[in-house]
Amino acid sequence: MVPGLAELRSAISILSIPVYFLVAWVLYRRNLWRSYLFFWICLLMEGCALAATQLAGGARKPTTMIYMIAQPPMWVLYVMMVVEVFRKVFVRFPGIARFGQRFLLLSMLIAFTFALASIGGDLSNGWSGSSMIVRYSVIFRTITSALTIYMLLIAGFLLWMPVPLPPNTMRHSFLFFFYFIVTTGVHYFLNTSPPSFIRTANLVLSVLTLGALLSWLFLLRADGETLPAMVPAPRTSPSDLLGRLESLNNTLSRSKE
Repeated sequence: MVPGLAELRSAISILSIPVYFLVAWVLYRRNLWRSYLFFWICLLMEGCALAATQLAGGARKPTTMIYMIAQPPMWVLYVMMVVEVFRKVFVRFPGIARFGQRFLLLSMLIAFTFALASIGGDLSNGWSGSSMIVRYSVIFRTITSALTIYMLLIAGFLLWMPVPLPPNTMRHSFLFFFYFIVTTGVHYFLNTSPPSFIRTANLVLSVLTLGALLSWLFLLRADGETLPAMVPAPRTSPSDLLGRLESLNNTLSRSKE
């Protein structure tokens, strides 16, 4: 069964390589690459890293080296592309954006505090007693768990202040949340389980990544950047809601003058 898992994972990884570049190309053709610049760059980098790993032919040393070189810039891009999405939330309300940016920063600090506090569960042999791959996996899991918590906090903020969002932003955010929460769980399982489960976890990550890429390919559309004309709300009409947001935006803008 184990060799079958390894072969299946290899096949999915090979299939994922052109899909990375296909999604990047489609975003470029739909003129969305500037709106999701960090995400677009991340697609290209991950596609190149995966292609280099496949060219290494399974050799342990070059594969490990590619992983160690590629991961740090990926971590930075993960953070930046999530922040990039929520900066777009307040593009029509600059006064609210100033207030929202403080909340974004505070949310990120809270998220990373919780994530760092949970590191101990991943390191059964301690930091110095773990391999470099395990350390990198722990750092990756910390970042993805922090981003998951961060997105939950931002979702709560948007429930309190329901700013109208373009369809692409909502789809993109949902995909990010789903991808990060599943990835976080798999990496935690990977770091706390016996080595016999590594191939299963890697297969799950490969399937998840391919599924997320295909979802981004079909869900991010050129017309998805347009704000909806109507914003449904159970107790407030759309015009009243937008009027209140404009009023709050003007108040916060004047307070900075």
